[in-house]
Parts: sequence; structure tokens; C-alpha cells
Amino acid sequence: MAVSDAIVFYYSDLNASDVPTRRALGQKWVFWSLEPPTNFEMRPLLSWRTAINWTMTYRLDSDVLDTYGSVKRKAAPESYSIDHIRKIWMQKDIMAVWPVSHCNTFGQRENFVEELRKYVRVDVYGDCGNYTCQPRGSKCHEELPENTSLFVFENTVCKDYVTEKFYLTIQFDIIPVTFGGADYKSFAPPHSYIDALAFKTPKDLADYLKHVKRDFRLYRKYFAWKGLYDVKHWEYYTYCNLCAKLYSTSFKEESVYPDIVHW
Repeated sequence: MAVSDAIVFYYSDLNASDVPTRRALGQKWVFWSLEPPTNFEMRPLLSWRTAINWTMTYRLDSDVLDTYGSVKRKAAPESYSIDHIRKIWMQKDIMAVWPVSHCNTFGQRENFVEELRKYVRVDVYGDCGNYTCQPRGSKCHEELPENTSLFVFENTVCKDYVTEKFYLTIQFDIIPVTFGGADYKSFAPPHSYIDALAFKTPKDLADYLKHVKRDFRLYRKYFAWKGLYDVKHWEYYTYCNLCAKLYSTSFKEESVYPDIVHW
């Protein structure tokens, strides 16, 4: 530890009694987590309250960004088949599907869906529904019907929390309906998703989904971005980003979080 420029502490490994008593001069202690605060015990962090120099998380204000995916503009625009989208749109009309494995969540997404199902058909896949699907990942998405909206509902509504479910979904020809605490404009291509929380009520969302299903011109707009952007999920560049940070001028700057618990 004495010769390291940085030490990374993973959130689930932190214990109140494990705070090191010494730190090398200029050494950075990095708090690392891909989980939202609602998903882990906060009490062990109390002893680390003023010990952390850098954060390495999914939040956009982290010192080192560690996300579940990325969106990048293509070097040059590529063609995307409108005829292909039209064929999907003309298929059997299934309004929405929701693959889910956690039935009761902190964000209470299940209550939103229960109300929404009063107005539109929502097929629930996984442990909480009547339809089966492969375990999480692309195999499940390949089994889902096209010409549908797919609910990408996070289990908690936290700042900047966008998981691999979103990045995986928009790689398919499916319109994702999001439910989370992130400003999705900062994470997604323009007009690539429908934000459930932008509607006053589940009924308002249901009415809009019906409108999208009826209007091909509106429907196809949700796929216009595909010729302009590349989407990837689970890119493992985190330690490369940390290494770059260590070689930057930021390494020489003094920094400490006054209260990592309430960050």
C-alpha cells in the first residue's frame, strides 16, 4: 500500500474497522461502486466519511466514470432501412413487454406497471410474470416480440443510475420505455426512448404508447438515430480511465470528500 499511487476500495468490501491508519503522501483512496445507495448498507461507510479522495461510480459527477454502457456518434452517417422498420411495425400488435426478476423494489416500479396494465396490454416476462425468458442478456431480448415497447424500469430511482438493461435494449429494434432517476438525454441518442416519468399518470403514458403504435411516422422516428450512433454495453474501460486520471494534473491536486456518506 505504501508505494501505490491509488488504492481502490470496493463498496461491498468496506467495513467500519478496516480503515487504514496510514496513507502514503499524495496517495489517492478511491471509492468504487456500480450500485445505487439504496442497494447497500450505509453504516460501514460512516468510518470512511472523510477518507475518500476520488469516486469511481456510474454518476456523471464521479472523478472516474464507470458506466454500464456508452453511446458514441459514428464517424460518418450510415443508412438504416425504413422498410425493415415498417415490416416490424406491421407485425402483430403487442403493446409492451416487461422482463423482470425482482418483483418488489425500492423504486416501486411494479405499482406503476400495475396501474398501466389497466389501460394497455403489458406482457410480463421472468420471475414476476406469466412468460418465460432466458436469463438476463441478449438471449432474452432475442426471444421477445418485435413491434413492441420494452420497459427498462430500474429497481430504484437514483441520480444517473442507468444499467445495462437500457444499453442492451436500444441495440435491438425495440422502443425502450424508461423509468429511473437519470436524465436520459445525457445517456441516450436523441429520440431513442420514451420516458415514463415524463407523463403525469400511467394512463397518459398508455395513451401515448397507443398513439405511437398507430402512427408509423412517429414510430419510425424512434429508430432514426441508429444510422448516427453506436451503442455498447459493459465496456471495461474503468481502470483505463483511472490510470489516465493518475497521469493527469488532477493527481497532484489535493482533494478529499468532506462526507462520502451524503455525496
